[in-house]
This record gives sequence, C-alpha cells and structure tokens, in this order.
Amino acid sequence: MVETRKPINHTNRLFKERYEKECLRVNVFMKWLMVSQWFAGICFAVFYSPWTWIGNHYEVHVHVWAAILLGGSLSGFAWLWIKRYPKAVHTRHVIATTQMLWSALLIHLTGGRVETHFHVFGSLAILSIYRDWKILITATVVVAIDHFVRGVLYPLSAFGIVTESPFRWIEHAIWILFEVAFLAPGCRRLRNDIRELCVRQTEIEEAKRTVDLKVEERTRDLVQANELLAQKTAEAQKLALVARYTDNAVTITDANAQVEWINEGFTRITGFQLAEIQGWPNSGFNAGEKTCQQTLAELRRAIDNRKGYNAEIISYRKTGEPYWLAIELRPITGKDGQVERFITIQRDISKRKAIELSLAEAEQRLRSLVNNVPGAFFRRPSGHDSRLLFISNSIESIAGYTPADFCKQEGLSIASLIHPDDIKRVNRVTYDAIKSHEPYEVEYRIIDRDHNEKWVWERGQCVNMDSDSNSMVVDSMIFDITDRVAAEQQNRILQAEIVDASRQAGMAEVATGVLHNVGNILNSVNVSASIIQRHYTKNALAHLEKVTDLVSQYESTFQDFVQTDERGKLLPKYLATVSKKLRTQQESVEKEFEDLTKNVEHIKEIIAVQQTMAKSSELRQQLRASEILRDVMTANKESLKSHAIEVEQQLDDPNLAFQSDKHRILQILINLVRNAKDALVEANLGEPKIVLRSWADSANVHFSVADNGIGIEQDKLDQIFQHGFTTKKDGHGFGLHSSANAATEIGGHLSVNSAGIRQGAEFVLTIPVDTSPQSPGDFQQTPDDTNQQSILSVPGVLK
Repeated sequence: MVETRKPINHTNRLFKERYEKECLRVNVFMKWLMVSQWFAGICFAVFYSPWTWIGNHYEVHVHVWAAILLGGSLSGFAWLWIKRYPKAVHTRHVIATTQMLWSALLIHLTGGRVETHFHVFGSLAILSIYRDWKILITATVVVAIDHFVRGVLYPLSAFGIVTESPFRWIEHAIWILFEVAFLAPGCRRLRNDIRELCVRQTEIEEAKRTVDLKVEERTRDLVQANELLAQKTAEAQKLALVARYTDNAVTITDANAQVEWINEGFTRITGFQLAEIQGWPNSGFNAGEKTCQQTLAELRRAIDNRKGYNAEIISYRKTGEPYWLAIELRPITGKDGQVERFITIQRDISKRKAIELSLAEAEQRLRSLVNNVPGAFFRRPSGHDSRLLFISNSIESIAGYTPADFCKQEGLSIASLIHPDDIKRVNRVTYDAIKSHEPYEVEYRIIDRDHNEKWVWERGQCVNMDSDSNSMVVDSMIFDITDRVAAEQQNRILQAEIVDASRQAGMAEVATGVLHNVGNILNSVNVSASIIQRHYTKNALAHLEKVTDLVSQYESTFQDFVQTDERGKLLPKYLATVSKKLRTQQESVEKEFEDLTKNVEHIKEIIAVQQTMAKSSELRQQLRASEILRDVMTANKESLKSHAIEVEQQLDDPNLAFQSDKHRILQILINLVRNAKDALVEANLGEPKIVLRSWADSANVHFSVADNGIGIEQDKLDQIFQHGFTTKKDGHGFGLHSSANAATEIGGHLSVNSAGIRQGAEFVLTIPVDTSPQSPGDFQQTPDDTNQQSILSVPGVLK
C-alpha cells in the first residue's frame, strides 16, 4: 500500500511542478500582452474612436482618458496580481477576467465594431494556453454579463447600434460557448498529456531505483562468488596432486569430450602419451572389436546430453591388448550452468572381471534391460507389507531416492511418497486391481527427496509367483509425467488466452466498423459546416450595416435625403437587393442545417445500433427507397460535386416502401458511394459516372451502386469483403467488411460484380423485407424529423 502511494505522490508532485512552470511562462506572456493591449487601446482611442463616435470630424475624445486610465488600471492590476500570486489558481481567473474586460474596453473604443468582437475569441484562444478549462468558463461569464449590461444600458458601446438590444447578447454568448466547447476538451487533453509524462517519468525513476538495487545485489553475489572461486582454486590444486599421483587414469576433455589433458596414471595403464591422444573423442577411450557397442553408445549419448555416466567396458591399450575398464564420466559446468568440459576417471578392473565375468555378464544384461526402460520398475508383495522386493535405478531420477533406500529393512515405500490428497484414490485403485487380478493404471502426485511435487503414471498387475502356492506380488512401472501434466495445464491456459484474444479481436472489429461508418458521415458534416461558415462569413449583413450607418447620419433629414440626394434615391432599391440576398443566404443555410441535422442524427443512430445489438433488438421502421437514395446523395453531394462526378438515379418504383433498419442501410450505401467515388478518382476518366438504382421483387428490395471506375480484378472478388483486405493504396479494409456484416445483421447480403480492371464495378445490396404498400398515414415521425424541429426552434440559431 505504501509502495503504491509513493509513486502516485511523486507523480502528483512532478505534475504540480511542471504545470506551475508552464503557468509561469504564460504569466510572462500575459504581462506583456496586457501592456501591448494598453498601448493598442490608447491608439484606438486617439486615432480611431473620434471617427467612430463623433462622425466625420476628428477631435480628441473622452475615450482617450478611458483608454489611459481604465486600460492602465486593468493592465496594472493584472500585472501586480501576477507578480504577487504567480502560482495561485485564482491568478488565472483574475487574468481571464481582466482579458475579457480588455475585450469589452476595445469593443467600446471602436464603437461596437463587429471586427473588434473577434478579440473575445482570440482572448479565449490565448487563455487556453493555461490548459485550464475552468478559466474559460470564468471568461465566458464575464463576457456574457458585459454584453448583457451594455446591450440593455448602452447598446451603442457594445453592438454599435442606438436601439436597445436586450437579447442580442445571447447570440454572442452562444458563439463564445461554441468556441469554449472546442477549447475546453483540448485544455483537458493537454493537461492529461502533462500528467501522462509525469507518470512515465515516475515509472522511469522507479525502474532506475529497482535496477540500482539489483546491481547492488549482483555485486554482493559477485564478491561471494570470488571468495568461493578462491576456495575452489585451492581445492583444484589439491585435486591436481591427487590426479598426478593416483593409480587411476584421469582425463580432462572439452565440452565435446575431446582429450585436453591426461595424468601419469593414464599413461601407465594405457601406454599412451598426451601428444598421441590429444583431441581424441570419447574422453580418450580406445574401443575395439570386443568393446560393448551398447555401453559405448550410452557413453556417447551421455556426452551428447552433457550428463555423467558410469560404466565398465573393455578398452584397448596401446599394444592392442584388451582390458576391463571402470569409467566414471562427470560433466563440469561453468557459471552459466552450461557444461564446459568433462573429467573421466578410469580404473583397470581386469583381474576382478576375470573372476566375476560370468556373473557380471548376466547381471549387466539384466541391469541394462531394466535401466533402459524410461520408467522405474518395482515389485512389492500383494499383502499389507509395503516393503519393496526390487526397484530399478531409474527411481532415483524420478523420486531422488536410490533403490537401496527402498529395498533395505524398514525402507521407504512408494505409498510413503504419494501426495496426501491422492493416497486414498491410489489405494482404492490398486486394491480393486489386486482383488480382480486385472491390470491397473493411475496418475497421482508424489513428493520427491527435494520436497518437490511431481506427477507420475503407474501401470501394474498382480501376478502369481508360484502356481502351486498363493504367493502373489504386484509388478509395476512408474513413469515421470510432470512435463506432460505441465504441458496440458499450459495448453489449457493458452486455450483460455486464445478465447479471450478472439473475444477482444471481435470487439476491436466492431469498434473499427463503427469508427469507419461515423468517419464517413463526419466528412459530410464537415462539408455542411464549411458551407454554413462560408455563408456567414460572406453574408450581406455588412452591406446592411452600411445602410444603417447612412440612415443614422441623415436621421433628422432622412425624407429630404431620400428625395433629393442621389444616394438616397438608390436606397430603396439597394435595401431590396440586400434583403433578397439575405433571404437567399438564409434559405441556403437552412437547407445545410437540415442536412447537417440529418447527418448528426445518422451518427447517433449508428452508435445506437451498436448499443442495441448488445440487447439483441431490431430497429425497423417504414422506409421509402426514394428517400434512402436522397439521403445517400445528401451525405456525398459535396465530394461528388468537387470531382465533377455525374450521378444518375433509377427508381423502378418511385413509391417503393418497405420496412427495415434505415441507418444500417444508409451506412452501407454511403460507404458504397464513397468507394465508387474513390474508384472514379483513381481511374481519372473524362466522364466519371455513378448509377444508383432501386427495385423490388416478390421477396426482396435491391439497391445497386455502379460506377465506370478502376474496377476489380477477377481473382480478388472473393476477398473483397474480408476484414483488412483493400485495393486502395491508403485503405484499411474496414468499410466493405463492416458493410457486409451490417447487411447480414438485417437479414440481407452484399454482392459485387466487375468485369475487370478499367471495367467499373457494381455492388448490390439485397434486403428481404415486406414490400406491401403503405398509406402515407402509416409513416411515423422518425428521429431525424423530431430532432430537426427541435434544432430549428432554438432562438438565434438561424440568425
């Protein structure tokens, strides 16, 4: 708990220090911005305000004093506050309030000019450098209060008009909130980025501390190893004396058992000098025709497996005389646990072998037979006496105990090694087998000599030793299956991980499809937003403001101005032209708002579809084919128009109505039209064309999207709907796969046909639906219509 809290506290401290450092940098910038705005305000008051507030005659105005005194107060107050509380949170809110008051003062000095209002938006962008979204709320509140108060009490100062405007401040507040809606998430994201950097730095420092501790630990181990090495060196020197003067033959070899050194005893026994056998394999063993090839093979296998080996075998001296040799092969490992060389001790046992030859041969054959079995063979009485009559040497590799530990008086038994949780089960199996004289098999755990838990498999049978008596014994074989059980457990774990990975992959595939479909619609949303912005940027309002200024100049003699002045005579016609232009722009903006609302609703429905799929519910409603194709064209109109692509619609039945999931159909068709557009752009044709068609038969409704673009190779038609497959250079392979899945989810299917490269392609969406005719009254209001009405009813949206 303490270790976990420490990195978190360290991260918070790093984040605070880094964020305060960033705020101090921004504070320096804001100081100089305040001074710059003060000088700018004085310049506005001296050179611009007289023309704005007085008219065409220039004179020094009281706004000069307002710019000097009020502006100096604002900048000076902010400067002193930053100097007094540079790291305080409230300092940022004071700066935000001061900056917004500066925007109000500049708007006042310019007579409410609309261009000066952009200072508010610029100020919000500057304040976002602090990466604190809360100060944007403070700034918004200050601007809203300022516009409300001056709009009611002094509208000429805020909006440049004489008449009272108690509600116009709401429009300005909405636009400010619009900007804040984008800046606030950005501030939060950048703030989170700083915290993430601090987290990474904390992790690096913690990792460095851990490495230092490990280095210190390894250093201590190295010191101990050096001390141990010194001890081993002293022992080696003593052993060297033993090896030199012993009667046994001693050889030292490399890791491949090739001779590097021999002692004097080896020369006395074999007659070979070091120069004669240096580099010999098999530790210098000299085989001949009487040498047991099986034992020799075991020796070589032990060398290959880097294991020790003991054997008695016939070797040959330099003179060609055979003799019996007892050989002990021992591997010598290095610090890394790898075998670096072998040491072999050989004893001449010819005299003893000559006496024991017959018995030794029989015993060797039996021992070889038993010991070559992978498992351990043992025999025990069938009664309650648990003492073993015999057990092979292999039991040592399994349990760590030698056969002598089992066969001696009051020695160990196999039952004494069985895990306590398995003993009852094993006893029951063996008792039933002894009683029935049937073979048995059982798997259980044992505790070896090193107190390690191992899995073994035992197979045995009760046999009669003497047909004339009831002397029964149980012969069994026991095998170590620990590795197999571990492998099975690992396989189960891997299988669970594979299932989990498959589930995660499915979730990722669904998310990819949703993002791809939403991305298609967002392109259309961006287009509509760009058109609306263009209309509002280049509208006729500026011309109307000029007329308003002209009327204000001749307010007292307006009638004579209209009748006698040349400009006054043109005023009615000019007003009519401006009004017509404003009406045209308003209609265009309203249409774009309608398209924008539909696209936003489509995005909402795509997300709702994925949420609804988790609940296994259907989103079916009454649809018309003509309206589906109209919405598809609306979503792609600007992209098709920008590439001069001709679109032809073919409706076999203009009144075709059916029931299905509207937004899944739209996401499929919009994606198909977008792919068709990309194919036409890639083909670079002189007359690019897309044909949209709908028709119905007795059981299905069909939608077709055909183009004369780049086409698809025949061998790729079967792969076109696979996840990740794409023919585009910058494609991801998500769209068509997601569309095919969406078609399947509504009970239909998506097919493709193409004659080849440069032959175009056609995609057909087939939906099995009820196409029975419906009266117009059967159509219910869709979510698109409801949301569209709610958006259009908000005051100020269409101004």
